[in-house]
Amino acid sequence: MLWSSPPLLLFVPTLLLSFNKVPNYLTGKIASDERVVFFPTAANRINETHWHVPIHGWIFEPELESKKRLALIKGVGKLFQVTDEDEKRLLKRRLMPFSVDNKSLKYLNIKVGHTVHRLPRSPKDGHIISHLTLHDDELHPKNGIVHYEAMDRDRTFAGSIHLLPPSGISIISDIDDTVKITNYLDKKEFYKNTFLREFREVPGMKDLFQKCKSQHDNCSFHFVSASPYQLFEELSGFFERVGFPSATYHLKRIRVKDKTLLQLFADPKDYKLRQIEPLLASFPQRKFILIGDSGEKDPEVYAELYRRYPDQIDKIWIRNVNNANETRMEGVDPERWRYFSDGHDLMDQV
Repeated sequence: MLWSSPPLLLFVPTLLLSFNKVPNYLTGKIASDERVVFFPTAANRINETHWHVPIHGWIFEPELESKKRLALIKGVGKLFQVTDEDEKRLLKRRLMPFSVDNKSLKYLNIKVGHTVHRLPRSPKDGHIISHLTLHDDELHPKNGIVHYEAMDRDRTFAGSIHLLPPSGISIISDIDDTVKITNYLDKKEFYKNTFLREFREVPGMKDLFQKCKSQHDNCSFHFVSASPYQLFEELSGFFERVGFPSATYHLKRIRVKDKTLLQLFADPKDYKLRQIEPLLASFPQRKFILIGDSGEKDPEVYAELYRRYPDQIDKIWIRNVNNANETRMEGVDPERWRYFSDGHDLMDQV
């Protein structure tokens, strides 16, 4: 009798939907309205048979037609006076990851080779980070990259692990105004290039990266940027289309609805040191080439890293976007660094 009353009947669909999602929290299944994005990571050898393998994923519900998302797009569109249809399309696509519903307390099962691994539950921002110890026999790499996927019956959520030998060359590169034209120093142009325009390569940088890959044995690439992970799919898709080599990504974790959003405006020097030093520590026998630009703190960051790790830092290349002078690289061996305008300037350095 109670359940047949009209007010309670209105809640039945909501209750059924809620109960339907309970198993996802208990079994690690991905709900039909959720997505998972995995970010490429770098694995290092522990010994002759085993690897230390970081896994980094993000689980969220896109909420494509949510009111908050539509309001965000409308507000930003008005701010930049967007009227062009292509710009509207790009704005909608690039803002989507900033307005998703991050899923907390969810765990994932991933399959690496023939083995299933359970990852820990996600925190509020939906990012799941785990560290696995895997045997060579579990990995089955192709060209040094291991592919894995989240366990889902109907969809594929794929990830990749870069297996880096102990020795070799690692290219650590910034993104904005280093390999991709952003015009960070002009804030109006910066936002337009980020949200309203197709991404554009700094001339010659793809060819430079490909030459580094062909000329050096065991050459790896790592993008370390203050851009947020919300832009990962747009950035990785762009680099793949242009023809850059595969890379790992080390971006900023932010959540629009809490104080982590302020990380976008934090000191880039401290942030980049915290991102790059673990790579240097994980691969003490590898030589590193650091590539950045003079628009923010890359010269100071790289100079500091050179002072701390002079035997590992082989070269530093800085794209000069604001007539920077040599004082910004004080303390660095002049033979180890140089300014450049585009990738063609560096071809003779490889």
